[in-house]
Amino acid sequence: MKIKDEILDNRINSLNLLIETTLEEYNLLSQKILNNNEFQRRRVKSSSSVYNLLKTDLKQGCVMPPIVLALSMDCKLQEGETKEDDLLETINNNQEKLIILDGLQRTYTIRDLIKELDGNGDPEKNNILRRKLRIEIYIGINKLGILYRMLTLNTGQTPMSSRHQIEIIYSDYIQNGIDDIKFIKEVDAETPNNLGEYRFRDIIEGFTSYLERDYLTLDRTEILDNIKSLEKLAIENKDSDLFIDFVTVYNSFVKKMVEISNSWSYEQNFKSEKELTGQPFAKNALRLFNKSQIMTGFGSAIGKLIDFEVIEKTIDIKSIIDKLLSNDIYETLNTLIIRLDNRVYTD
Repeated sequence: MKIKDEILDNRINSLNLLIETTLEEYNLLSQKILNNNEFQRRRVKSSSSVYNLLKTDLKQGCVMPPIVLALSMDCKLQEGETKEDDLLETINNNQEKLIILDGLQRTYTIRDLIKELDGNGDPEKNNILRRKLRIEIYIGINKLGILYRMLTLNTGQTPMSSRHQIEIIYSDYIQNGIDDIKFIKEVDAETPNNLGEYRFRDIIEGFTSYLERDYLTLDRTEILDNIKSLEKLAIENKDSDLFIDFVTVYNSFVKKMVEISNSWSYEQNFKSEKELTGQPFAKNALRLFNKSQIMTGFGSAIGKLIDFEVIEKTIDIKSIIDKLLSNDIYETLNTLIIRLDNRVYTD
């Protein structure tokens, strides 16, 4: 790999490196990226004909637009102040932390091509592997900066949803959790039965709603149309990790609700103007507040409180949570279950 140019991206305060590499080098690098981030393994099959054409073009020596990567880490790099060898060493020593911002399907196309070359003994294999490829790497970028760049770059034929992008960015928390909080992946086939356990997908739904200030998922274009909200988020994210703050606050909320629920469970004979049409939405407080629908409502509400300047930042809500109480928690939660079942929501 050779660094050809470097520019400081002032919008996200990150150093952008233009790097020249080879198809062979990038293939090895991409294997580590895909192995360490399961959310970047999703392939798009609908555009197979387009990428088959690209694969043929690559064999003939076509030049692709740069594939864009990001290295999220705590480092302060300035344009022109860091030696090339030091930058390359930083990248090589942290390959498992790289994320593909733009070019995932092109990456798979390169990998498919090399598998074919290995399988059919193509006499041009070595020449093709040595062909040059350009990549860009944003280094020293924070997670919100990654999201911002993903949203602005992801305009090709196979755009990702904002939730999928956020999954990719924050997937490193799955392994170690946050403090005493554990995340469960869908493939684990586990159920969050204890306090502090959440499905990672559900937490991501809640956090996405917080970022978008809406419990209904917006598409990428709608988010970009509301670019001012991203600017506000950049300000919020300066001194803390928004994801950690959101998860920590929501976990405190769940603990408090389970505490004041006083071992509540839904009463089948609860008298109400409406009746359940089937099984209750949840039978106890822990199950209720582990639902993604509750998390998305909580996330969007916290975001609105910040926008309306009721609170300054997410973590401020913890002092309010500590003061929560209910005169009749049983009736409150039973009524909530009925309303959720009948889709009756009041302001």
